[in-house]
Amino acid sequence: MDDLIKYMDYLWVAAEDNIVTVGINEEGLEGFDEVETANLPDENTEVATDEVCGDLETDQGPFNLYSPVDGIVIEVNEAVVQNPKIIIDDPLGDGWLYRIEANNADQIEELPDRLNQVDEEFE
Repeated sequence: MDDLIKYMDYLWVAAEDNIVTVGINEEGLEGFDEVETANLPDENTEVATDEVCGDLETDQGPFNLYSPVDGIVIEVNEAVVQNPKIIIDDPLGDGWLYRIEANNADQIEELPDRLNQVDEEFE
């Protein structure tokens, strides 16, 4: 995917039109060796900016997943639910986690600046 934006240090976000795709970045993978279970949000679930919406059960314990925007989960990567190893093998490609349709197009436009600010707060 092109134009990935770093989110909360360990997630990536890609935005296209009003849709945001979320996945775990390579820095995030440094904290564990294995993903045992991917507990992703259900489709049609409302999510809120910077709120936990799922988690990965790893060999080092749970790993929270967040929503970068307010919106509705429109797609979950069922392949990683069935085979979480994909997250480790291809985190920036087939290992994407979920897609959210943003409630507000302005949130999409503001993502790069806002997420850089969020990352600085977590440093």
